Amino acid sequence: MSDKRALWTVPWWGRVCDMESDWGRRRYTCKKKIQMGNWLVCFDDNLVPQNNCLVYSFGIDYDFRFDDAMAARGCTVYSFDPSMLDTADHKRGDRVFFKRIGISDKDDDHFVPRVDEYVQKRPAVNGWPMRRLQTILDLLGHRKEQLTVLRMDIEGYEWDVTRDLLDSGILSSVPQFLVEWHLFTDFPPRERVPDAVDTYFRLRDMGFQSFDIRSLYRGSPTSMIMQAKVSYLNTKRN
Repeated sequence: MSDKRALWTVPWWGRVCDMESDWGRRRYTCKKKIQMGNWLVCFDDNLVPQNNCLVYSFGIDYDFRFDDAMAARGCTVYSFDPSMLDTADHKRGDRVFFKRIGISDKDDDHFVPRVDEYVQKRPAVNGWPMRRLQTILDLLGHRKEQLTVLRMDIEGYEWDVTRDLLDSGILSSVPQFLVEWHLFTDFPPRERVPDAVDTYFRLRDMGFQSFDIRSLYRGSPTSMIMQAKVSYLNTKRN
């Protein structure tokens, strides 16, 4: 007699529940967590060196608290946000540099974003300039430098970007990855949610263990909005 359960496919919301359950487990114990603006960073074992500390921070929306805090610790910080249309590239203080481009899984000079509260305030009439991480590293002359911390709060686009970072292997050398995961009612589309969840678990399987999880929210199954701000340590760093 065949096992009928083997023929049953887990629905998209079931996969989301699997991920939500994992969000409830802190998998790495950081002994020296320090609040950097609105994010926690692990300072164990020289993870954030006093010299040659390089931070990339994606998704600013005029809030530089994390960026300024990391700069105060001696890091050189590059802050990126393509939605800040009224802000040109500039140097903010001694160690913080703003660039009006975004991170993506493909290079695109005229990316048309999903219309959300940020895009409604600042319509992307001509689209946004978007680049893969490896392209940005090349543009800024950082290809041979060590990224110390990579932070992303990019309103649902983190799924595709993280998959690209994993596929390319570029994330394997990054010691700390800070990301805010989002599932909106309409984005990613329901048919793509299982792939998003797979990306989430791939990250864990690649050695990224969470040491802080916060800002978790879950709505109803029919109007689901989930959000979690997760700080990861790469336990298998090359």
